Amino acid sequence: MERKYNVLVVDDHMIFLEGLKYLLKDEINLLISDSAANGREAINKCKSGEIDIVIMDINMPVINGIEATREIKRHRPELKVIMLSMLSDINTVNRALEAGADAFVIKDSSSDELLEAMRMVYKNKIYISASIAHLFKDNNNKDSSQSDCVRFSQNIISPREQSILKLIAEGYTNKEIAGLLFISVKTVDTHRKNMLAKLNLPNTAALVRFAFQNKLV
Repeated sequence: MERKYNVLVVDDHMIFLEGLKYLLKDEINLLISDSAANGREAINKCKSGEIDIVIMDINMPVINGIEATREIKRHRPELKVIMLSMLSDINTVNRALEAGADAFVIKDSSSDELLEAMRMVYKNKIYISASIAHLFKDNNNKDSSQSDCVRFSQNIISPREQSILKLIAEGYTNKEIAGLLFISVKTVDTHRKNMLAKLNLPNTAALVRFAFQNKLV
């Protein structure tokens, strides 16, 4: 019997919540088991350990979705958070990923895109939609005084680390990367940790953002 993943939906609009319940009703591995109307409720409900995936709005009362994600990830780093918002500017996306979000999908995306994001994150993969990747590329073409992206340097990470980072950003797991590069899973994880330390980044989502900003993907 396949495992069922419990989903917490965090949004202060009941109509949107009902729409998501309808969308997921045929997904045998996904179950909306609870909801929250603000970031504080979300944080409290995630502490129980029963939630596997959070679909998080950004603009909410009490505590916004980005700050709630940061707090949730501090307590439960393994929990997957999908940002689902009407906001799609580069600064908002960057802040969400830096807070630990595993995916970012805008609310006017197709239902298939949201389902794909959910399938990816519960397989321990990062999901960034094509529209978000396009934002990163556009941002990288701006004058450096207007861009907050990290400039890529050949001296920061090695060619091997670049190869691994590219595969991480494309959604491959450590095991899959190890198979593709003929190295051990432990070696892949060591390279990932080294890149986080060298680039002073907090998590894998931030590594993925770095890869898009610096045109490694």
